[in-house]
Parts: sequence; C-alpha cells; structure tokens
Amino acid sequence: MSTKFTLLVIITLSLLIFIQCKEGNVRDKPSLEQQDGGMADSISNILAKSNLGLSIYENTTRSNMIKQQLNQKDDMMMRFNYAKELLNMGKTEDAISIISSIINMRDQLKNVTADSKVLHEFLAICYLRIGEQENCQHNHNDDSCIIPIQEKGIHIKEMGSQKAIEKYLELLHVFPDDYQSRWLLNLAYMTLDKYPADVPKKFLIPIEEKNTSNAFQNIASQTGIDMFDLSGGVITDDFNNDGFIDIMTSSWGLNGKIKFYANRGAQGFVDETQIAGLDKIKGGLNLKQADVDNDGDLDFIVLRGGWRPLREWGVLPNSLMINRGDGKFDDKTVQRGMYSVNPTQSAEWFDFNNDGWIDLFIANETTASSTEKFPCELFLNNKSGGFTNIASKANAAVVGYFKGINSGDINNDGHKDIFISNLKGQNVLLQNKGDGTFQNITQSAGVGMPFAAFPCWFFDANNDGWDDLYVASYDEIAFLDQSGQFARDMIEESVTSEAPRIFINNQNNGFTDNTKSYLEYTALSTMGSNYGDVDNDGFLDFYLGTGAPDYRSVVPNRFFRNKNGNSFEDKTFEFGLGHIQKGHGIAFADLNNDGHQDIYAVMGGAFEGDIFPNALFENPGTDNNWIKLKLIGTQSNRSAIGAKLELVCDIDGNERSIFYTINSGGSFGANSLEAHIGLGKASSIKKLLVRWPNKQFSTSEFESLKMNSTYRIKEGNTEAEELELNTFQFSKKEATGHKHHH
Repeated sequence: MSTKFTLLVIITLSLLIFIQCKEGNVRDKPSLEQQDGGMADSISNILAKSNLGLSIYENTTRSNMIKQQLNQKDDMMMRFNYAKELLNMGKTEDAISIISSIINMRDQLKNVTADSKVLHEFLAICYLRIGEQENCQHNHNDDSCIIPIQEKGIHIKEMGSQKAIEKYLELLHVFPDDYQSRWLLNLAYMTLDKYPADVPKKFLIPIEEKNTSNAFQNIASQTGIDMFDLSGGVITDDFNNDGFIDIMTSSWGLNGKIKFYANRGAQGFVDETQIAGLDKIKGGLNLKQADVDNDGDLDFIVLRGGWRPLREWGVLPNSLMINRGDGKFDDKTVQRGMYSVNPTQSAEWFDFNNDGWIDLFIANETTASSTEKFPCELFLNNKSGGFTNIASKANAAVVGYFKGINSGDINNDGHKDIFISNLKGQNVLLQNKGDGTFQNITQSAGVGMPFAAFPCWFFDANNDGWDDLYVASYDEIAFLDQSGQFARDMIEESVTSEAPRIFINNQNNGFTDNTKSYLEYTALSTMGSNYGDVDNDGFLDFYLGTGAPDYRSVVPNRFFRNKNGNSFEDKTFEFGLGHIQKGHGIAFADLNNDGHQDIYAVMGGAFEGDIFPNALFENPGTDNNWIKLKLIGTQSNRSAIGAKLELVCDIDGNERSIFYTINSGGSFGANSLEAHIGLGKASSIKKLLVRWPNKQFSTSEFESLKMNSTYRIKEGNTEAEELELNTFQFSKKEATGHKHHH
C-alpha cells in the first residue's frame, strides 16, 4: 500500500470528512401561517430542500450515493468509504465482508503493518460491534455494557468478541503502545468473562470492582422507560402536577422523536407520548423545561441543528412546546415569536431582568466552515405569552462554536450571569449588569479555558454560597482517540487530550482554576452531564456521559462523588455507573419519592446504527437526611428559577449552612426544578432562608421544617406547606431485547 493511499484511508476515518455533493437549494426561512401545523410544514420544507449527503451522520443517504458511484467505477477507496457507512448504519456484517475483501485484494495488506493498520483496526471494531449488537442490543438486559461487565452482562454469543480479541492481539503484537487497541482488548475479554485472568499481563488495564452493597442498578428496561434510539436529551420533572416526577426524552437525527413517560407511582411509568400530542413532534439533541407563561404547568423547548454548520445540511428550527394543563402539549414556536433556523443544541431558561417572567438564551453554533454567522439569541418574555430576541441590544449576540450554556450569579448581586462553552476557541462569561445589558468579562474572570469545551455548569462545589464552575473539554484527540486516552489515565500515564476545568469562585468577580486539587483524572471528555447529591451529604456530585461518534470510543461514563467540598473522587466502578455506551442527556431525580436521587441517562450515539436503550440507575440509598422544596413564585417567575436557598442545620451541636440554587442543573440534561437537598448527619433544621429572584431580591425565612419531608413554599406566604411523600417501589418486569429499527 502506498503512503499516499494510507494517508487517504486515515483521512476517511476522521469524523470530519464528508462526501462532496452538488449543493441543494435551501430556503432561508419558510413563510409560516400562524397555526399549529406551521412547524411541521416548516421542517418538511427544509428537509425537502436539504442536501443530506453533506452530513456525516446521514449514513443511509451517503451509503446509497457511494453505492451508485461504485456501480460506475469500482475503486478501493470508495469501497472503504462504503464499508464505513455500512458500519455507521448498523449493517456491521456487510461492512466486515467489504473490508475483508479489501484486505484480501493484496498480500501486503493481510498482515498488520504501518500501511495496513487502519484496515485491521476497522475490522477489529466491526467484530466488537457485532458482539455489542448480538448481545447488548438484541438480547439486552440491565447489566449490559456496564463496566466492570459481570453477571447477566457477559456475552452469550461469543463470536464477535472472540474475533475482536484475535485482531487486537495482532495489532498489539506489532504496535504494543497502541493504547486504544489495548483498552478495547481488555473490554473484549471482559465481555467473555475472561478479564482479568486471560488478558496478557503487559496489556492489562486494571478496573476497580463493583461494590454490590452500595452499587446502583440499571432498571430502565424493567420499568419500560428505556427509549431505544440515538443520543438526545432528557427532562425529569412533574409535568402533570400529580406529585410524581415524569420523564421526557428525545433522540436526534432526521427520524428522531420525543417520548413522554408519565410517572403513575406504584402503577409504574406509562408511555403517554401520543396522549400528550408529542408523537408527531420531531426530536432533538437537547430538551429544557420552564413555566414560560406562569400558569403552573411546565413547558419545554426542543433544541435542534447541532453539528450542522451549513443550512444545506438540513438545519431545523427549535420547537417551543406549551403545556395546556390537560395532559397535552402544543407547538407554539411561531405564535410565541421564537421561530429561528440556527444550528444549536443548548439553551438556558433564566429571568434576565427579574421581572417575574422566564427568558431564554440560546447558544448557536458558528464553525470555521460556516458560510454565515449564527449569533446567540436572547428571547425576552413579553409577559403576554410572546418572546422578542434582544440579544444585540443586550450585548449578548456573541458568535462562536458554542456547545454548552448555563446561568449563575457569580457575585451574588441577584442578576443572573451567563457562561457559554466554545468547542473551538475561548469560552464566554457574560456578566449581567442589571441595566438590560451584559458585559463580557471572560478574560478578567479567568475562565477562557479549556480551549475545546463542551458541557458546562455553575454549581457550588465547596458549598460556600458562591457559584463555582465546571467546564468539560472535548478536543480533536478525544474525538479520535478517546479509548486510548482513557487507557492512559487508568494506568497513570500522561494524557494528551485537554483536561476539564473546575473553577472555584474567588468572591471577587473571578475564579481560580483548582482542577488539579479537585480531580485526579483528566481523560474526561464529555458530551452529556449533570449534577446532584446522590448520598444526601449536602455536597454536589456529578455524572459525565462520555464517548464520541467514533465506534472505537467505547469508554465508561464517569461518576464523581464530592468529598466534603474539597475534591471529587471517582466512584464510577464501585457504584456500578460505568456504562460504556455514548451518553448524552443526564438527569438526577428522586423518581420514587424515597428521598434518594436516581440517575437517568440517554445512551445512544450519533451515527444511524449507534442506537442503545437509555438507562435508569436506581439509587440504593444512604442513611443521610434530606429535604425537598417546591417553590412557587408570585413576584418571581412561577418555578422560582434562580432562587437562592440556605438551610442552617444543627450537626453535632454545630451550625452548618447548606446552599442550593433552583435550576435544572447542567447544560445537557435537565433535573427537576423541585429542590432536593441533602442534609447529611444533621439532627435538625434551624431555619431556611430564601432569596427570591424578583426585582426587590426579597428574602423569606422559615422555621420548624422537618427533615426527610417535602414542602411547598409560596412566595409571600409566611408558612411552608408540608406535602404527602407518596413513596413507592418501582414497578418492574423482565427486560427484553431490542431489534434495530432504522
């Protein structure tokens, strides 16, 4: 194989390639009538005029194009591209057949060399994928694909992993420092219950054992809420005001959909997607909820267009879904003035001007290849159900390859600030001046890095009452070598991908980078993530959804427990949370009202064939105390998003303050807006202080609150109303497998 051909093959493996096609004609903005059918018509019109073959994620379209070209001219490079698209579609056996034929075309390709390595790597991952499909998809159970793989997660059909082991041993014999192949070898042995005993010692990567006494258990399939699809978003919140937290999920892609699982307590979760009028609504990569019209019912937005830098790729508008209060939702995007066609996957609900009506900031994506700029949007709520984009007027129409967005109050002045992560360049911190404008203080605040950033969130990492900041990284190394970076981290070798950042608030409009003292690991490239307090100790933990579109990026999601506000310790494997599917939307919520937060994770990938059931990790619980608070704004926005809480507790005769802010958590996945606050070993609650997000920044104080109870607190009232707990056990049934449906 020539050096030129080798380079071309390597380029085809890059996630950034696309087949050059004749550009389609895309109408910039369809003319819509003010009616419910407008959005569906708009999306149909956009797709009809889009050149879908430009997108590396439209694998069926691309494979058909290549097949037509192959009928005219049989070219080796084209056949390799065809095999790649078949793998991405989920037609792995066909991909194996084609790549094997390429290898057998020439004797010099049959052995692993520097020139043929990329072909053999491709064949190896195809075999590993066969194992996944035959066992983890078709014969799925709730132990599938969770590291360390044990018990029911062990593969019954062994051919795929066995052949993968043979191929990875061949690769490592020639390239012993190939960390990516090294991890995938360990994984293949694990699926056959031959780890660690049969792994050659020089290639062994040690993984901590699961502690069955305090491990979480994935019960998604047993509870019927394991949406089987691609990556997407999730909201865990009470959409029907019955006291139980429901689950709303989405998947992206042109065939993506929304699922609404109503929580019916002891009767279990019920798929009410069609009843809610959501069965015809196209999905998206992210979802975020808020009560936009202050009527007491949670609405939500579907975010679309991420990873599509050109309109010709089929950039779709977002959808604002309004809760009618009768179990149904209506798409009111056009009527409420929020229609726009921009590539995005991230937005934040917050009350920009503290007028008691929730506003929306959308972080749009402008890439280097974009032929036009897509500035961010700030939709101001006009109090009558509509919104107006005031981004330019507010100095908020910033431009970048923005991926994550979150709001916080960095100086505790009552005005909500905005942080936006940038995948290609400096991040942006916009300080709310309180006069209707923002000021960019990124440089002075010291939060410009990481250079390739993705999810982000404000949270009080050290529980001192000041918002700190977590910013995940996702550089090009992570896109192409995430397994190799994970392997390096596990064996304590130098990682070359960019590290995430933990910025601690210095209480002076700036932050200090304390990443090294807070995190032991650095190979934590992340797409989906969120935070909560799973052990109710009063310190916030977080869960990271890892992985990349590349099928070789088969690394576990990671869970970090907060150690008294001083650092975070990796409890991924001990807690049984190391799911190796991609992971995107993550949400923490007490779904059965037992006082312990469970974790819901959307597990699908990006390519058409990378579908997988979502996971629900049931919290085994601790003996720490807790309290749940449902705030109702009157002068503030109805859900009191942005309210600051301080619980003063008695612990061993000493006072301890525990702080909490009402919001939905991180930038990918949405927690319930009901505050769930761990109290640790507190013996009593001395008082609760609430600073409301209104123009007066008024405060309320409550006493005589009981621990391990739930309260409703209405702004202006002097007493908190205790609510019935309605605790129940999850209704479970035997899990069944899933068949590919694309």
